This record gives sequence, C-alpha cells and structure tokens, in this order.
Amino acid sequence: MTDVPKPGRRLTVSVLLLAAMTIMANATIAPSLPGLKAHFADVAGIDTLTGLILTLPSLAIMLSAGLVGWMADRFSRQTMLAASALAYAIGGTTGLWAETLPQLLAGRLVLGFGVAGTMTLSMAWAADLWQGAARERYLGWQGAAMSGGGIVVMLLGGALATLHWRGAFAVYALVLPIAAFALVMLAPHARRLRAERGLRVATPSRVEGAFPWRAYAVVGPLAFLFMAAFYVMPTRLPFLLGEIGISNTLAVGALMASMTVAQMPGALLYGRIRRFLSPMAIFAMSYVLMGLGVLIIAQAQGPGLVVAGALVAGIGMGPSLPNYTAYFMGFVPAAQRGRASGLLTTAFFAGQFASPLISAPLVLAYGLRGAFDVMALGLMALGLMLGLVMLAQRGTPVAEPR
Repeated sequence: MTDVPKPGRRLTVSVLLLAAMTIMANATIAPSLPGLKAHFADVAGIDTLTGLILTLPSLAIMLSAGLVGWMADRFSRQTMLAASALAYAIGGTTGLWAETLPQLLAGRLVLGFGVAGTMTLSMAWAADLWQGAARERYLGWQGAAMSGGGIVVMLLGGALATLHWRGAFAVYALVLPIAAFALVMLAPHARRLRAERGLRVATPSRVEGAFPWRAYAVVGPLAFLFMAAFYVMPTRLPFLLGEIGISNTLAVGALMASMTVAQMPGALLYGRIRRFLSPMAIFAMSYVLMGLGVLIIAQAQGPGLVVAGALVAGIGMGPSLPNYTAYFMGFVPAAQRGRASGLLTTAFFAGQFASPLISAPLVLAYGLRGAFDVMALGLMALGLMLGLVMLAQRGTPVAEPR
C-alpha cells in the first residue's frame, strides 16, 4: 500500500460532518413521537408502531450495510456516497408530506438505506485515512462529532416539533450540503484508492490476510448490546418524561441531548484514555456507567435526576463508541475495511432495531420504571462480567489488534 497523505483540516471536517449524520439519524424525530402517535391514534397497534417508526431504518441498515461494505471495497465510493445521501434526504423528509402510515414507514426504510451508505463509508474512510495512534485520535474526534451531531439534531428536531410534529423530519435535508462538501474533499483520495485497487489486481500474489471473524465475534455482540441499550432513551424516555409531567417537545429534546453532551469529553479524550486503559476495560466501564445512569433515570420524579442519570450514562458512552471501531479496525486488512465497516454498522443498527422489541416485553411485565430498573441491572452485570473476564485473561488476551 502506498503512503497515505496526511489528511488536511477541511478533509477531516468533511468526514467528521458525514459521520455526525449517522448514529443519531433515527432519533432525530424522537421529540415528535407523542404528536405522531396522536395523529395516527386510530391505527391498530400504534403503541408498538410508534417505536418501530423510530427504529425501522435500522432494519434497512441491517439488511444492506454488509452489502454496502462489500461494494465499498470494489466500486466507486464517490458514486455510492452520492446515492446514499440522496436516499437519506428523500427517505428522511418523507414525514413532511406522508399522509398514511405505510407511506411514512416506506420513507423510513429508504432513509435506512441512505444511513447504511453514509455510516459505512465514513467508517471505511476513517480506517483508510488515519493509522495507528492517529486513527485513535481521529476516532475520538469522530465520536465527539457523532455526539455533537446528536445534540444538534435532537435540539433542532425538538424545536421544529414545537411548530408541528412533522417539522423534525426537515432536519434530514442537512445531509445534502454535507455530502456535497465531503464528495469534493474526498475526490483526490478516491482516485488514490482506485489506483491501489488496480495495483492489487495487477499483483495477485500479494496476501492481504483473512477476515478477522474472531475479533468480530467479540466486538459485534457488544456493539449490538451497546446500541440496544442506548436507544432505550429516544424510544422510551419521552414517555417516562410524560409520566412526570414533561411534555414540551423542546424540553424533551434538550433532556435527551444532555446525555449526548456528556459523551463528548470522553470521546475527544479517547486517544489519551487508550494510553491507560485496554479496549476491554473501556467496554466494561461503559456498561457499568450506562447501567448506573439508567438506574438513576428510573428513580426520577423530575428533570433533575433525569439529567443526572443521562450525564452518568453519557460519560460511560463517550470513549466507548470510538472504541468499537478502533479496536476492530486494528485487526482488519486494508482491502477489507469496507466489509468490516459494513458488518460493524450492521451490529450497531441491529441493536437499534431490536431496542424497542427488547424493551416492550419488559415494559409490559414491569411497567416503564420497572423496565428501566431491569435494563440498568443487566447493563451493570454485563460490565462487571467483562471486567472479571479481562482480569482473568490478563496477560493472555483473547485478541489484541496489530
């Protein structure tokens, strides 16, 4: 592989902005859920469908991200990015005009195909453009960008939802100028990537290495559980807030954004944190703090404890999100980074899609607060288990990146 030119500031910003439009894409409309539910109140099963409207894009991502990743290693990423941005914008803004629930659901599926492309490509570009410690620093910035993007879309979605429940859907149009900027900045590197692919074809004797399924068997399930727990907030928290008398959509958006604010310092400092903690230690700490935060929220009778719990959970999530990508990509050969990005994207969004399906039986069995209690205890138990496994295997880790 040829030497990778050091990315400039504008290129870095363009990839960060692209990543910022991914993880929280589904949650953009979370403040609109009560109004949407009221609008479609006569639809059978609207309670379950309301949560699925939020996470349905994840089904499309689950079905397509692996294919998108495979294609990203073989075809023009520029063309794929342009098509993904169009699908993202068209599908995302469907809620502005959809008159029936099937129309809205179809739009959410199209949005999912767009998010699958933008997230997979942004992860693949990150692995290509930064290496070693520089990659860890960049992924920390990317985690902060995702958190910052979450703050913007949640607050903007909440503000627009105060005007009308459809207003939050307009936020998805932001992807168009961001993708245009990224396409321009990435053009020289896309040409370099095509040249490297041609070199690999011309020298078939080069061995790139097998795909690291063993590492994925560790990271994939953890990424699934992380996102399943994370998405309890946008799918269930608005209704818990309603129980304690907080129904203003802007206030709901602001309270949920507080967790995202707390993620940013840990994400920005990820490169430094890795000097002192192993990837598994970061995973263990993340689950314990997430569980503690959810437990605090479950006890809330007002906004104070909601904010406190969201901050605790956010502190745990901050260094964890970049940790998945940094840890996994350390095992992945250069020629398979697109595939790896697609599979990691699949794991993340499978968790998003499954989140309301996992929490719904808990809510039915234990009530909303009881479900939060059960999930909190489960997360803390998982974190403690990972910590014990890490201690038991100290000196003989299951897998360490190159």
